[in-house]
Amino acid sequence: MNYQSPDPVVVEPQGSATDQAKEQVQEVAQRAQDAVGEAQAKLRDQIDARSTQLGGQVAATALALRSGADELHRQGNESAGDAAQRAAALAERFGAYLQASDANRILADAEDVARRNPWAVVVGGVVAGAAAARFLKASSSRRYESARSTTRPAARSSYGGVQ
Repeated sequence: MNYQSPDPVVVEPQGSATDQAKEQVQEVAQRAQDAVGEAQAKLRDQIDARSTQLGGQVAATALALRSGADELHRQGNESAGDAAQRAAALAERFGAYLQASDANRILADAEDVARRNPWAVVVGGVVAGAAAARFLKASSSRRYESARSTTRPAARSSYGGVQ
């Protein structure tokens, strides 16, 4: 009887297709990682710029609050003046924080607050979601009405009136 061995083992030369595919996958993965790093850097730069800008606006608002508080004191309304004074002080502190903080610090502080007050984050999310839903509902009905009035002429009913 002649015994035949199973299919002969194929030895691929160096630089085989599988090695090339692995290299290409690694190259694509490295490019993706580089793109993510660039996007994160751009996002941090945007957050830094926007937080500094917002900090300046909050500081300007604090100045206006302080002026209002002074006017309330001059008019003899001490309780309202004191409340406005406290609000101005808080706004000044928050504005200075925004102007001085970078994206990493703001994110770390937000994470700390979320860890200490998880229910506040949940409630804030619910409130933000409800506000977004109301906004979308209001804007969609306006868009619907404006689209309806511009695309369809008034229909006539069977008795000759406009519907």
